[in-house]
Amino acid sequence: MRKLLPRSTPEAEGVSSAALLAFFRAIEELDSVHSFMVMRHGRVIAEGWKKPYAPELPHMLFSLSKSFTSCAVGFACAEGKLSLDARLVDLFRDELPDRYDEKFERLRIRHLLSMTSGHDHCAMDDMEFRPNWARAFFETALAYEPGTRFCYNSGASYMLAASVVRATGKGLREYLRPRLFDPLGIAPRCWELSPQGIEAGGWGFNLTTEEIASFAQCLLEGGRRDGKQIIPADYFRQATSVQADNSMNDQPDWKTGYGFQFWRCRHNAFRGDGAFGQYAIAMPDQEMALAVTSGLRNMQSILDRVWEILLPAAEEKPAAPAPADAAALAEAVTHWEMPVLGSAGRVLPLRRYALSENALQFETIEFASFDDHIELTLDGETMKAGFGRRIANTLSWREPVPRRMEASARWNSERELELLVSCCETPFQWSFLLTVEDSGVGLVRKSNLLFRTGEWPPLAGHPLD
Repeated sequence: MRKLLPRSTPEAEGVSSAALLAFFRAIEELDSVHSFMVMRHGRVIAEGWKKPYAPELPHMLFSLSKSFTSCAVGFACAEGKLSLDARLVDLFRDELPDRYDEKFERLRIRHLLSMTSGHDHCAMDDMEFRPNWARAFFETALAYEPGTRFCYNSGASYMLAASVVRATGKGLREYLRPRLFDPLGIAPRCWELSPQGIEAGGWGFNLTTEEIASFAQCLLEGGRRDGKQIIPADYFRQATSVQADNSMNDQPDWKTGYGFQFWRCRHNAFRGDGAFGQYAIAMPDQEMALAVTSGLRNMQSILDRVWEILLPAAEEKPAAPAPADAAALAEAVTHWEMPVLGSAGRVLPLRRYALSENALQFETIEFASFDDHIELTLDGETMKAGFGRRIANTLSWREPVPRRMEASARWNSERELELLVSCCETPFQWSFLLTVEDSGVGLVRKSNLLFRTGEWPPLAGHPLD
C-alpha cells in the first residue's frame, strides 16, 4: 500500500518507544480501538491495526465527515462562490415551503457551520425519511434565534453540503478532489448520498487510517502540506477557533468550544471526530497529530489517554535509540487482534429453510457445516466462517452497500452454532447464534453497537426439504 506520510523512529522525533507502548497498552484495554497512527514533526512514529482491520481497508467516519464538508465550504468561500453570511433562504428559494419559521430568514452559512442554526434537536431526525431533505429542513421549527445557541445538528451539515453543490455545481467529492484530496493523497471514496444524490455532509464518508492521518497532519500544519497552503488560511483559522459556546455539554472535551465543524479540545488541541471514536486530532503545542478508528461506546476514554500518556511524552530534543523498547512496541502491535472463535468442526449436510415473515424481508436461509468451516446463506448471499480462523467475505446482508466481513465460528452444543463477525470497514462486530432443531431453525444477531438501523429481529424458519 502506498505510504502518504514519511516514517521515523519515536526516539528520533523526541518520543520514547516506552511511552508509545504505554499508550498502546492503554488503548488496547478499550472496547474497542481498531487502528491508530501517531505523527510527530510530520512523520509517523507509531501505527497499528487490530486484525482483521487493515491498512488498506477504509473505515466509516461518521461525523468526522463534517470536517471535510467544512473544508468544501472554505474553498467555496475563498473562491467567491459562497459567503459565510449567505442566507439559506436565498440559496434555496425553490425549496421553501409555503409556510416556514420566520427565523429561517436570519439563518446564515456561518450558523450551520457553528451548529447554532436555532434548532433544539438534530434536524436530521425530521429529514432522514423524507424524499427531499432540503425542503424537510425548512419545515422544521427553530426554537432559538440563529447564532445564539449551540445544538449539534447533522441536518445543518447536510445543508452545508447542499449549499456547496448549489454554489459550485459540483458534488463534494468532485469539488474536493483537486483542492484537498489529491494534495493529501486521499482517494475520493464512497460517501452516503441523499435522495437528491448529494453527499450527506454530516456523515457517510469512508477513509483509510493513513488518509485520516494525512488530513490530521494537514490540520496540524495550519491547513498546509509541504509548505503549500491547501485549506484557505483565513477560513482555517476561523474553522478551528471557538465559534460557539458548548459548555453546557458534560464531557470535558465536548465543552471547550466548537468551531466550523471542528471541536476544540483541552491542551490547545482541536479535532474532527465521528461516532464510536473516529478521530483526526491536531496537537500544535506538541507538534503531534493522531488518527484513530474505533468501535467505542465512550469516546472521551481515548482522549483521556492521549492527554495523560501521549502529550507528556513529547520532548523537545531527540532521545537516544532504545531498540529493546522499540522491539517491544512492534511485537505488541503485531499481535493485536480481535477474538477468534474455534472448536472442532461438525459435519452437517446442506439444509434449507423458509423463513417466517420478518421486518428484514429475508425469505430463505441455508446452512451447511464442514470440517473446517460453516456456510450460512441468507437469500442467496453466503457467509463463510472458519473454525479457529477467520474467513473473509464481501456481502451486504441488508447493509446499505456490500462490505468486507471476516467471520469465525464454533459449536456451543449439538444444536447451537455461534458466529463472530467483524465488519472490518465499520465499528460493528456481530455475534450470531444459529439454533438447529428437527422442526426448524432460529437465528439471532447481536451487535456491539447500535446506530440508526437498530438490532435485527430474531429470524425463524421451517425446513424446505
